[in-house]
Amino acid sequence: MRGIGYFLGATLGAAILFLIISFIFLRPRKVNNNEIEVFIKNSDFLLIKNVPLITSFDIPTPDVRLGRETISKLTYFSNRNMSYYKADTYTYFSRELKKYIRTYYIDEIGSNMTSTILEFGDKEKDRTICPDMYFYYNKTQNADPTYGTIDKPLPILHFRSADPALRSMRQNNRDSDPTYLKERYTENVKLYLEYFIEKEDFKKLFPDS
Repeated sequence: MRGIGYFLGATLGAAILFLIISFIFLRPRKVNNNEIEVFIKNSDFLLIKNVPLITSFDIPTPDVRLGRETISKLTYFSNRNMSYYKADTYTYFSRELKKYIRTYYIDEIGSNMTSTILEFGDKEKDRTICPDMYFYYNKTQNADPTYGTIDKPLPILHFRSADPALRSMRQNNRDSDPTYLKERYTENVKLYLEYFIEKEDFKKLFPDS
C-alpha cells in the first residue's frame, strides 16, 4: 500500500509540476480585444505584384534567414502531451515596401500557406486565377527603424487577393466576405501578439499595458 501511495504521490506531483511550469513559462501574453483592434486599425495595406521565389536550390545559396520557415511556440506540456502554435512564414526583400518583410500564417496545427503565396507572386502567373495581393502591415511597426532588416523583418499578418471576385490565399473562396476576412485577420493578430512578438516590441505598441 505504501508503494502505491508513493507512486500516486509522484504521479500527482509530476502532473502539478508540469502544470506550474506551463503556467509560468508557456502561458500566452495577456492581450485584450481593444489591443487587437488598435493594432488592426493602425494598419495599412500595399499592393504586392511579385513575391520572389527563394529556395535551398538557388545558386548562389540564399541567406538562410530568407525564404520559408516554420516558427513553433510551445504553449502547453504535460506528462502526456505537448501543444504548439506554428507560424508558417516567408521572408524576403520587398521592393514595394523597400525593406525585408515576413508574412505570417499562424495555426495551432500548422499549415503551409507559403506555396499559395508564391503562386500569387509568380511572375508568369495567370492573373485571372492568381491576381496581385494586398499585404497588410502595422503602421507603427513600419515607422520603427528597428524593423525591416533581414534579422528583424516587418511582420505581414494579413494578405488577400486584389480582385475580390477571385480566390484568396485560403482554402475557402470567400474573398468577398468581409466578415470572414476580418475574423481571420483578427485571429492572426491575436496569436501574433500573444506568442510571437518580442516583449520590448509589444511595449512599443502598447506602452500602457
